[in-house]
Amino acid sequence: MCMVIFAPLCAILAFATCGGYSGQIMVKVECLNKTQNNISISFNYPFRLQQVHFNAPLCEGTRKETVFLEGDYSSSPQFFVTVSVLAFLYSLLATIVYIFYQNKYREKNRGPVADFLVTLVFSSMWLVSSITWAKSLSGVKAATGVNQILLLMSACRAQENLCEVVQEPVWTNLNMSAAFGFLNFFLWAGNIWFAYKETGLHKSTQRYPSRTPSEKRGSFRQYSQTSFDQSGTGFGQRLYNQGSFDLSSGGLSLPQTNLGQPMFYRQVGSPTSRGPLIFVNEM
Repeated sequence: MCMVIFAPLCAILAFATCGGYSGQIMVKVECLNKTQNNISISFNYPFRLQQVHFNAPLCEGTRKETVFLEGDYSSSPQFFVTVSVLAFLYSLLATIVYIFYQNKYREKNRGPVADFLVTLVFSSMWLVSSITWAKSLSGVKAATGVNQILLLMSACRAQENLCEVVQEPVWTNLNMSAAFGFLNFFLWAGNIWFAYKETGLHKSTQRYPSRTPSEKRGSFRQYSQTSFDQSGTGFGQRLYNQGSFDLSSGGLSLPQTNLGQPMFYRQVGSPTSRGPLIFVNEM
């Protein structure tokens, strides 16, 4: 339930603080002849800084130059915003399915398995996009820093002119976007175990627990003692009296039997080794 509530909210905060950003830099240039110029530099998402340009005075009469910022950092923030939007849409879809289509979701266990796989994918995508965006954010800050801006203008490189940055960009929203990216990663990664439990795969692995070698030896020893005990009646012992040789009288004593009557032989042993009855007709 926490995933259903916080995932869409954190995704909205991530792409809103990054995709809606706009920064501004104000520079005041005072030339040697006491002329002053105020320069405004604006940049925004997706931070293609090489396309941002402004006109700066040369302090040589009314001449001016066109200056471009340096760097293209658009790929990382665009990937970050794309992941945020996709995560937001999937979270809304999952919320609708959980609430209104619970039976269809659990049919043949396909819904929980798909949800588990998607959770793994979004966890890895949040991690990669957050790391790359945090690195690109450091590059944007360096490219729009005070020293870098002043070095780009020819008038500010001359020591006789005075240049001062009046207004610097506010990085609060972009810092929060990077933080929300890592928060989304921890949120999705923490949901992996709960999504895995919904699949029921952990129950199938615990249905037939494996036994240790010591347990196997103990069970085999117990089975051999109970099933093959030879101390009692022997296996296959017959219940009729065999004829014996009488050496003293030189004759052979035969068992007293009724001709034509069937003799019964049976196999006596443990209950586990009991066999069928055998009918023998002695003539």
